[in-house]
Amino acid sequence: MKRKVFGSLALASAIAVNASAVDFDIFGHFGTAYKFGIDKLESGDKPWFGGFTGRFGAEVGMGPVSIGLGFAGGAPYAIKPGGVFKDYIRYDYFTDPKDVKWYNWMSDAYLRVDTRMFSIAGGRYNLDTFFMGKDGKSHTGVDWISGQNEGVSFKLDTRYLAWWGIYTYETMDFGARDPKRLGNDLMGFHQYGEVGHLISTGFDINVKEVLYIDPFFAYNVDGDYWQAGGKVQADFGKGYFKSSTILRGMYQNHSGTSTFLAWGDQQFLIGNLFKFGGGAYYVGNDEGIFHLSDRTRFYGNTFGWGTDYFAKGNGVWYVFAGFEHKIFNLDFLYADGDYKEISVIAQVNLYKNRWTEFAIGGGWVRSNCFDQGVVFTKLSF
Repeated sequence: MKRKVFGSLALASAIAVNASAVDFDIFGHFGTAYKFGIDKLESGDKPWFGGFTGRFGAEVGMGPVSIGLGFAGGAPYAIKPGGVFKDYIRYDYFTDPKDVKWYNWMSDAYLRVDTRMFSIAGGRYNLDTFFMGKDGKSHTGVDWISGQNEGVSFKLDTRYLAWWGIYTYETMDFGARDPKRLGNDLMGFHQYGEVGHLISTGFDINVKEVLYIDPFFAYNVDGDYWQAGGKVQADFGKGYFKSSTILRGMYQNHSGTSTFLAWGDQQFLIGNLFKFGGGAYYVGNDEGIFHLSDRTRFYGNTFGWGTDYFAKGNGVWYVFAGFEHKIFNLDFLYADGDYKEISVIAQVNLYKNRWTEFAIGGGWVRSNCFDQGVVFTKLSF
């Protein structure tokens, strides 16, 4: 009898311990943005339209193993004028809901394993969360692909050296893939679609959290192109004044045609509040750069028209300034050269904690001489 009692107590204790070790987390966003075209189209009408997007999912973890499931979608509204422009927004900016395959409403369906040094995720998952963490602050050399990905990724992370790898075949996006832009992921929705068998790997070398050296190599089997390059980042200052210098370089070969990218960016941050700086880049004359992410500071695509910043022969310089605060954010940018932009975007964080952010914002963007006003609201979690 005692054995049965003690056995039952042991079983109950094991169940209780395991239950207490289960972690539950939700992720995603809901939001809307509306764009007021200030300049007129060739038809004489001003282009106005809004977009609504959402993604909601949950992750359940037990020890090193996590399982996630999420759903996403988006649609435009209040499109003016009608006709060709309306069709362009409905079918180019967004995937028409009637054309979305039932399984492509599923944005996330993944299995993830995390140990002290090694992590791997497979299925449909968010690359930014995997490589930069849920707060988006972890350093990574993964600059040219982001967002929702169908494939497998891994990272082997030590104190001074990390090795990462990505295989992807399909991606999903909410318009421009521009992480960390205010009001992003609200003006488009494209269901999962093929981008070719893309394989990428690289190393992140950390020298005392001051100097980061991040070489990478990528090969797209179906697209018949490969890229080799990297990033060198130097961060100085831990108090009132901080400096971050980033140099990027890339060589690309596409079916025998070669091109390159050289890019420098400098930011100064004062009092963890006021930022300013500038940068410049140049693309070779023979072909543009293929990329599945946009790490620039521009807003021309966030609410805009799908401008290719890295088209062949593009030489661009820019200066910027702004504020970074838990309540208020402001981005100002002036760019000139083969791409021109003047943008002022502000965001007020009505509620923000470690897990949730509810914000409203808006501003003005002139992209290649086309003016537009924007307003947005977004709940992120």
